[in-house]
Formats: sequence, C-alpha cells, structure tokens
Amino acid sequence: MSNCFRMDLKRSIFCKKFCAVVLGVLIVLIISTWDDLKMYTRWGDVPGYSGPVDTLAKSLAFDKFKIVVVFLLGGLYTGSYCSDMQSRYIRSIFTRTTITSYTLTRFAVNCLAIILGMLVSFGLYSILCLFGGMPLVGSYVEGFFYGAFAVRHPVFYLIMMALQFGVITVACSGIGLLLSVYQANLFVAVGTCGLVFYVAVSYIPSRSIFSILGLISMSSTWGSTVSHRIMFLWGMLYPLTIYAFCAFFFARRLEWRKKHGLI
Repeated sequence: MSNCFRMDLKRSIFCKKFCAVVLGVLIVLIISTWDDLKMYTRWGDVPGYSGPVDTLAKSLAFDKFKIVVVFLLGGLYTGSYCSDMQSRYIRSIFTRTTITSYTLTRFAVNCLAIILGMLVSFGLYSILCLFGGMPLVGSYVEGFFYGAFAVRHPVFYLIMMALQFGVITVACSGIGLLLSVYQANLFVAVGTCGLVFYVAVSYIPSRSIFSILGLISMSSTWGSTVSHRIMFLWGMLYPLTIYAFCAFFFARRLEWRKKHGLI
C-alpha cells in the first residue's frame, strides 16, 4: 500500500502538472478579482482599503470563476483510473496491491492534491496582494457569518476558505472518479467534476442546509444562531461523506470488473 501511495503522490503532486494547475488557478483568481486589485493596491484609487481575504470572499460568493477552478483542480488526478486503463498499467498495479489499497490511496491522494493545490493557490494570491500594498484583511468580511473571526484571525480564515472550497471540489472529483470506473474516458471524468459542481450550485436551494453555494460563500446554511465550529465542521463532513461513498462504490465496481475479466 505504501508503494502505491508513493506512486500516486509522484503522479499527482510531485510533478509538473501540479505546478501548472496551481499557476492556472492563481491566474484565474487574479483575473476574477482584477477590478478589486486595480482599485485597492498601492497604485489604485483607494489603496489599502481591502485585502486578499476580502477580495477572495467576495469572489467566492458572487463570481462565476469557481467552475474553472473546479475543472483545473479536478484535472489533477480525477482521470487517473482512465490513464491506468488506457495504458494497461492497471494490470501491473493489481499484481502488487489489492483493490482496497488501490482505492484508498487513489482517493486519499486525489483529496490531498486538490486541497493542497487550493491552499497553495490562495496563499500565493495573498502574497501577491501583500506585495501590492494591500492589507491582509479589510472591512468587507465583517458582514459575513465568520466576519468577526476573519478580522481577528485573517490567516486562519483564509485557510478555512481554501479548505471549504477544496473539499467541495474533492466531492465533485469523487463523483468523476466513480463515473470513470464505468466509463473510462478522461474527458468524461474531468468534465463530470465541473458538471456536478454547476448542477449543485445552480439547483440546490440556497436556503437548504445542503447548499453548496452557501458553503463556498462561507455563509451559515444552518441559520445565524449556529456556532462557527459546528457550521465549519458540517461544511467539511458533508462533502467528505459524499466522497467516502464514491470511494466505496468505486471499489465495488472495480471488484465487479475484475471478477468479469474486464481488467
């Protein structure tokens, strides 16, 4: 299992593709907040009024760039099973490991790669903003559910935003991975990530406790009286539970394919 884990790490994180995806996400973040950057950096009209925490919070709540980020990060390792099947490498893998180990390492590394990519991208964006003369946080986030916490602990809030968006992307990626074991097509697997995200954001009611847009916006889907800890815990566990179910059914389908000689 450890060998399989190291192999997955090399293919998803310790590779040029990871750097390219992080750079792509960073560019998308800059483009989506370009108007704010022009206004609030030291060269703008009102320098120092807002910071990267504010601009990212506003973008996560209102901009439509998010689906591009889901596509980019979903492309890191969602199509890994498709690549294994097309290269016939999967037969060699199963001579050295079990289906359970293959599934666990594949889903664990995919989750780690997406969340790490999100954290690094948000971190690099914040550093660029700080070099541009912006404070880390302004007054915009004060009206948000976590507003008081964000002003007192902007670094932790930045990490929370990255983690929340990251686990939602992970859940969408998990559905793409699950579909890939039925239809081993790279474009179908990665495309499913974006499609699932779009459907979830567009059609899950905003007042529902399952609202994806509400979670990404760092709003409370449980009402204003719930504690910050419980709300954030829900925001983590809800997408990761979906991801765990995807891993379970992924392994079951792999067993079926192996039993019928399709691997």
